[in-house]
Amino acid sequence: MDIEKASKQLEKALNSFHGKFKAMYGQISVRIDDATYLSTGGSKILADTGREDFELCDASTGEFGPIFNARPDINAIVFGISADLIETSSAMGNVRTCLEDLAMITGPELKVISNTEPETILSALSDTNVCLIKGVGALSTGSNFKKAVAGILLLAKTCEAVNHGRMLGGAIPLNEQEAIAYKQSFKEDYTTRNEEEYVEFVGFDEEEFAGRCELIDYGHALVDHDLSYGSWGNISIRLNEDEMLITPSAMDYFEIKPEDIVKVNIHTLEYGNQRMPSSEAPMHAAIYRTRDDADAIIHTHSNAISVFAACEKGFAIKDPSLKDLIGDILVTEAAPAGSDKLGVVVSETMQDTHACIIPHHGAVFYGPSLEVVFAIAEAVEQKARNLLAFDSIDSFEDVLDD
Repeated sequence: MDIEKASKQLEKALNSFHGKFKAMYGQISVRIDDATYLSTGGSKILADTGREDFELCDASTGEFGPIFNARPDINAIVFGISADLIETSSAMGNVRTCLEDLAMITGPELKVISNTEPETILSALSDTNVCLIKGVGALSTGSNFKKAVAGILLLAKTCEAVNHGRMLGGAIPLNEQEAIAYKQSFKEDYTTRNEEEYVEFVGFDEEEFAGRCELIDYGHALVDHDLSYGSWGNISIRLNEDEMLITPSAMDYFEIKPEDIVKVNIHTLEYGNQRMPSSEAPMHAAIYRTRDDADAIIHTHSNAISVFAACEKGFAIKDPSLKDLIGDILVTEAAPAGSDKLGVVVSETMQDTHACIIPHHGAVFYGPSLEVVFAIAEAVEQKARNLLAFDSIDSFEDVLDD
């Protein structure tokens, strides 16, 4: 890779750190070749870092050189520092995983290492690509910058769940065996889905083509507005009485093309010779089957909602106009991700609300259009941020006990 290409990758990586995130200082490094890598340096907030801060480093002497040298499969490294990362890493040993998306990477525990020595880091990364560094921050690696950035954002989200979750009675760890199963499934199944470079483009009528393009646009918005990371989360629309269009499984939202969107029968879940649909297709189909007023669904993994999910808590909506539109934010029964049971419990919970929280997972929203549902998702996330004092202090009398 040449320096210009590496510089563009670093700029894209830095664009992932938006204003809604708590200020994260840090450093992002991308491998150029076996001898050199390009790094941002580590003295500025990532969101404020630019090309003028890039440094060409010698892999034999640079800070992350030993990691690149020892692990040819690692092409990007993100080192992050935030108040939540430091507080969580300082307060305890290894952190019990409380969110399913992080469990897919770490299993039951998030490792906390004692120092930044290359040997210590490499040992911690032997079976994962992320770790916390005690009292310092966090490290995330990947075969490309997208994976490394997604990892650091998942770490930040988990540490926010641990710290802000104390306001709700504390984050509840995942069952150990469930966490192990999530990691195993992620490694053996999820990461190998939809690996084909392309699928055949078949003709769509004007309405269906517009729907496919709309899903792509809102997939971009989902990431740009900090409602999800990487390929997590999913979006769908009702196409007709029998079919829905849904985003594909395990594909980056910015790489999805119209032909990658999957048309699924909402009664049988059959989809024929297409991309594999999101693993949450059964949940979307169940909502469409049971809610005549559902024409669009968005499933998010946003930061503040994830705190409530980790604590298995919901909250009330007191604003009359918002309450009429959404209802209270209720919590479903626990159910495995992607299971038929999840579709049942979500549908049952949504009898009197347009939004619900899935324990340790995220949130689901439905409505008459993607425009309306996206606005609901943003409003609910902002309310959760206010309740948890992410941006300002709010009352906690709205928090529901069940």
